[in-house]
Amino acid sequence: MTMTTLTGERSFKLLLLHAFLLIMLSAHLSPALGFISGVGVGDANNIRCLEGERQALLEFKKGLVDDYGKLSSWQSGDENNNCCNWEGVRCCNLTGHVLELHLSAFHYLSGITKPFGGMISSSLLELPYLTFLDLSHNNFNRSYIPKFISSLSNLECLDLADANLSGPIPHHLQNLSHLQQLYLGRNHLKNIENLEWLSHLSSIEDLDLSSTNLSVANDWLEVVSSLPNLKTLWMQSCDFPPMSLSSFLRFNDSKSFASLESLDLSDNQLVHIPKSLGNICTLRELHLWSTHLNGQLVELISNLSGCAKDSLENLDLSENQITGSLPNFAIFPSLKRIYLSGNKLNGTLPKIIGNLYKLEVLDVSLNFLEGVISESIFSNLSNLQYLYLSNNSLSLEFSFDWVPPFQLNEIQLSSCNLGPRFPNWILTQRNVSYLEIYDTKISDTIPAEWLVDLPPTLKLLVLSNNHIYGRLPNVSTKRLNELAIDLSANSLEGPLPHFPTNLTFLNLSINQFSGSISSLCKINGQLLAYLDLSHNRLSGRLPNCFMQWPKLLILNLAGNHFFGEVPSSLGSLSVLNTLSLNNNNFSGNLPSSLRNCSSLIVMDMRNNRFSGNVPAWIGERLQSLIFLSLRSNMFNGSIPLHLCWLKDLQILDLSLNDISGTIPQCLNNFTAMAQKRNYSFESFIPLSYDNRLVEAYFDSVMVELKRNEYEYHGRNLGLLKIINLSSNKLIGKLPSEISSLLDLFALNVSRNNLIGEIPQMIGQLKQLESIDLSRNQFSGEIPSSISEISFLGFLNLSYNNLSGKIPSGTQLQSFDASYFIGNRALCGPPLTQKCPGEETPSRSEVTTKANEENEDELGKWFFVGTGCGFAIGFWGVCSSLVLKRSWRHAYFLLLDNMKDWIYVTITVNIARLQRKIQRQG
Repeated sequence: MTMTTLTGERSFKLLLLHAFLLIMLSAHLSPALGFISGVGVGDANNIRCLEGERQALLEFKKGLVDDYGKLSSWQSGDENNNCCNWEGVRCCNLTGHVLELHLSAFHYLSGITKPFGGMISSSLLELPYLTFLDLSHNNFNRSYIPKFISSLSNLECLDLADANLSGPIPHHLQNLSHLQQLYLGRNHLKNIENLEWLSHLSSIEDLDLSSTNLSVANDWLEVVSSLPNLKTLWMQSCDFPPMSLSSFLRFNDSKSFASLESLDLSDNQLVHIPKSLGNICTLRELHLWSTHLNGQLVELISNLSGCAKDSLENLDLSENQITGSLPNFAIFPSLKRIYLSGNKLNGTLPKIIGNLYKLEVLDVSLNFLEGVISESIFSNLSNLQYLYLSNNSLSLEFSFDWVPPFQLNEIQLSSCNLGPRFPNWILTQRNVSYLEIYDTKISDTIPAEWLVDLPPTLKLLVLSNNHIYGRLPNVSTKRLNELAIDLSANSLEGPLPHFPTNLTFLNLSINQFSGSISSLCKINGQLLAYLDLSHNRLSGRLPNCFMQWPKLLILNLAGNHFFGEVPSSLGSLSVLNTLSLNNNNFSGNLPSSLRNCSSLIVMDMRNNRFSGNVPAWIGERLQSLIFLSLRSNMFNGSIPLHLCWLKDLQILDLSLNDISGTIPQCLNNFTAMAQKRNYSFESFIPLSYDNRLVEAYFDSVMVELKRNEYEYHGRNLGLLKIINLSSNKLIGKLPSEISSLLDLFALNVSRNNLIGEIPQMIGQLKQLESIDLSRNQFSGEIPSSISEISFLGFLNLSYNNLSGKIPSGTQLQSFDASYFIGNRALCGPPLTQKCPGEETPSRSEVTTKANEENEDELGKWFFVGTGCGFAIGFWGVCSSLVLKRSWRHAYFLLLDNMKDWIYVTITVNIARLQRKIQRQG
């Protein structure tokens, strides 16, 4: 009994000991143990995070600025106290220790960046088993990389890329002996004198030092080439020491970089590809885009013909200055991806490309390739997934019944010649996601059966700028996935068809569609971000269904025949950037609901029949406006003072209305017109619900300048600063405050009833190119400062009450006299009317005056000549006497003799005269 009890107690103690040792062992080995990715320990309902580590995370959160609420799950309350369930936290599924922190601001699926600010707290030291730390794409306000990070000895991955860090790289990072991935690129790191610390990271596999200042780190080549396990090296946009990059490129030891698989030296100064890179036998990926490579492509890639030719899979030489024809890529049997876009390649696509059986990506877009391509080139490319031939002069002549051996994911053939028939082989591609074939000379109808049954993977369909005609059938209305469609600039006609409910982008502009747009109300997936129906023959009243498109950014209905009032549901478009309703027959007041469109940047309502007062709420609520045009409507009343609240406004056009009252004196509040700030009028349109695909959109508007209308696009539009209040009933003076708009490009207040003088300081507006003050009642003289505007290309002051002389200036006198007529008291060139005192004299007076002027001129020249002769003679004699002593003595002796002679002569003559007088007396 006793023995049994002792044995049982000993067994129990041994069991406890084993359990304790197992727990301790698992704790120490936890960094190496697996964990359930994306699932916290709390999900297992058996182990929770440790209290000390939870407090450390809360302390770490205090140091961050979380403007987007991404760490809202990090709470101290009992209901959410398991930190393993918090956003971005990954724990060990055995011990509950925090192993990973995924706090990157960049979402790789959506492409959206929502950065943290603040600082990196040292409370991370309370997470001793941390193996993964990702703080990339955040904004730490140029702070230094914290030295304490080097004490996180179990780190295997450290990602601080693009986190707005600065200063030197702390050499203490050499203590991270387990580190396999180190990403420090795209920061502001500098003063890096050496990379010797890097040589201690013997386990490093992936290294990112892109956009790093290595200008004084002369040892970087030696250190990097000695890392035994290095597989991936990113050195984009680095500032290398002089000649060090060339030294790297000349490095010929094939045993160095024994494990290097991916090398990225993009955005550097390389000029050529050295043969040494061809000696890296493990090299699979070589990225040299935008490295100023030049010369013949055949010669450049011949340097990769070493042992690397058998391993190379990815070759990126895009955005360089490479010339010549495409070479024999068959020397690279493993090649899967070729990127050569944005170069100066010529010739055609060689048939030898067809021997690259593993080829998945072929990108030769944006070059000067030409010639005919037949299907034989692609007959063996069964693995091809991405084909980019856009912006070349290639003609694809495939048999109508040809069925490709591949299924492409992306097709970009824009600016190639695919026509005139619609390419039948494209209909066989059922995996395609992006299909762009605009400007391809297709003159045909779109196969109706294909539109009805589009590939389920299709996200983008671009067929614009062709000659596609006929009626458009209903477009795959049963689709569940989002779809973007661009059929603009064709000859499509008839009523609008039904479109998929989950449409994200629709551009049908510049066609001949007619009838109502009510069928579009069935697009109710709330994903529509872009709708352009401009320049068609559409008519009727607008349906009141805009509330179904809460994500709409661009709405362009210009150039149609719509009429009636604008529906109030437009006011539900709270994120709308551009609203273009111009050149229609809309009437009535602007709906007050538009005040809710607070994100509006462009509001173009010109050439309609809108009436009523110019709404004050435009200035009160639409303070993001940069372009506002109410031109050619029936607005009345006065200009509301609230428009001066639009500080970002660059173009204001209220011309051709019935507006009365005075011009507000608060024009100097238009600060965008006073500063050198040029808005690009660019919007990014999401084409998919997760924002993985976006389209850059540039606004295009008509602007009245110099009595003509011009169309401006995007960045060029952003250069304009214009005020146009012409053809109204404005009274009062032109406010002197307008002289503070120093960046104003054009001013037009013509055809009003303005009085008073032109502001004297108008010459301060040095950027003015066009001024039209004609057909008012301005009085007084033209300010002399106006002649100081050096860029002035148009000036019209006709039909006012101006007086005095037109200021002298090369530009003013070069303008046509018609721009000054109608001012009775105005005189001087270019007008023929002379100013007082400048009257033309008679012919005889002109002759007499000319003779007198000639005599005066002759007299002037006589006296000038005499004076010059006297001066030359006088100083010539004096200088001789000063310099030559014998001459000086002779001269003064001559003077004495002359004096004596004169004295004797005068004395003798006086004596003779006296004797003669005495005799006569």
